Amino acid sequence: MEQKDWKESAWISSLKLKKNLPFEDGFFNSIYRDVLLRNVEFCKVITIEDRASCIRMTNRFIHQAIFVAFGIDNREVSVKDLINNIKNDYDLEKEYYFLYIVYQELIRRNNPGSKNLLKELRVCKFKEPFKSLFKNFDSKLAWDFLLFDLARQGLNEDVFKEMWFRYKNSLLDCQLNKYLEFVFKQYLKEAEQKKDFTKSKEKQGVYSLILERAERRYLNKEIFNIV
Repeated sequence: MEQKDWKESAWISSLKLKKNLPFEDGFFNSIYRDVLLRNVEFCKVITIEDRASCIRMTNRFIHQAIFVAFGIDNREVSVKDLINNIKNDYDLEKEYYFLYIVYQELIRRNNPGSKNLLKELRVCKFKEPFKSLFKNFDSKLAWDFLLFDLARQGLNEDVFKEMWFRYKNSLLDCQLNKYLEFVFKQYLKEAEQKKDFTKSKEKQGVYSLILERAERRYLNKEIFNIV
């Protein structure tokens, strides 16, 4: 079941929570969109109006995932019900990203339900283009964790230059040309010139403090293997 035009899950639309989602949680919409969903199609884009509609759909999709995670954290929604209904309502790609956002939200809230979702995410399989770029699924999880922090400052070429030199021997498992192609397609689609930014003369280490703090907070710190 491949969904070219995304339709909301009827199950999620029917959910009513006793507590209201905190207003500040809306801040994470743009972070999840920039890090995870830039290349996920929610509708076919032909006109400017189509693009605006797709952005609204993407934001709605993220909002609902955050909403469901909030319901799980407050014990108003069960992880089991979430998994069963999402499997029925969404194609594999949308299922994966919806569960992934819920997983990240439960991690943020220190909710043990994240462990069950992680098992389900592993079942969804580690697919391309990520399979050819990262050493394994856990490396991709760590990469995203870092980007969620960096996205607050804005993602740019300097960010990915620093990440290349910092993680090319730990999280990443690819040649530079593949890495550059991936970054421009996944995160920097609007860049006017798609050049090798690793050769720029900009000072390296601008984002080191943010990355070091994120590494220390990460549960599996050894995965970064920074020398």
